[in-house]
Amino acid sequence: MVNEIVPAADLIARSEAILKQIASNAPIAVRPALEATNRGLETSQDEGMLLEASYFGLCAATEDMKEGTQAFLERRAPQFHGR
Repeated sequence: MVNEIVPAADLIARSEAILKQIASNAPIAVRPALEATNRGLETSQDEGMLLEASYFGLCAATEDMKEGTQAFLERRAPQFHGR
């Protein structure tokens, strides 16, 4: 899957910008998202969807999820604490 095409000279800078954007999210959600992505490459679509759903269930019960939702509703930047 390709989301974006950039000139070779801009590749590192653009990759770093995307990484910074990902890292600004709740670490408790980024970790399982990356794991689901990596493990999903080795499973069927059905297994991948079950894995994603189980990780979502774990993340949905966190303080960071509540903070992210509240920040969105209040139109402010979230303050994630990894809990």
